Amino acid sequence: MIANLPFDRAAQNYDAIVQRAIGASGETVQFFAELKVRLTAETVGDAQPETILDFGCGIGNTTRAIATRFPNSDVVGFDVSTDSLALARQLASSPLGRVTYVSSSDNRLPLPDASVALVFASCVFHHIEPDERERWARELKRVLKPGAPVFLFEHNPYNPLTRRVVRRVPFDESVILLKPRDATSLMRSAGFTTSPARFYFFFPSFIRALRALEPALRRIPLGAQYFVVGR
Repeated sequence: MIANLPFDRAAQNYDAIVQRAIGASGETVQFFAELKVRLTAETVGDAQPETILDFGCGIGNTTRAIATRFPNSDVVGFDVSTDSLALARQLASSPLGRVTYVSSSDNRLPLPDASVALVFASCVFHHIEPDERERWARELKRVLKPGAPVFLFEHNPYNPLTRRVVRRVPFDESVILLKPRDATSLMRSAGFTTSPARFYFFFPSFIRALRALEPALRRIPLGAQYFVVGR
């Protein structure tokens, strides 16, 4: 299952906890939320998916970024941490109705089959017990429309600075990070076809002028994080 108790306890201080851990990057929690959503938007091009699921949305940082980047889409934020969702609703920057937050206590997404046009999962699967990951990936496949994409973002365990950040975050204690090949294998075992992992955030803020090079470095497994697209 997805661990919820540590996130219930940390909900009110989530941003501050993560910000302390990522301080050396020179960037903010919101920067990384918006970066993931920008990479998603660049991948799907001009598409405006009718419904987007933010799986494991927490306090809604990525949900709000998705709603801003995809103004014509209905956005659903799902999380098992009810305290996090309560804060997400308070922080909502878009009218509730176009953005909704939902939870579940039965390890099942409260959404109909084939009802979602894009799934976004931001560093969620390393918080799921390894023997439960495939089941949740199959749940994502269940709610996705045929041919629709799932974007799975994860920390890159090959990056030493990323591992240092994870060690400094209390609710990441004892998590098992997914290697890129584990993420693609997980998606394929759940019935998705996948693209190779794409890496990003190679350069901290003080050398951000070099970020123009990042698109050419997507296949080099040194970025702080990576994403896999499944269909």
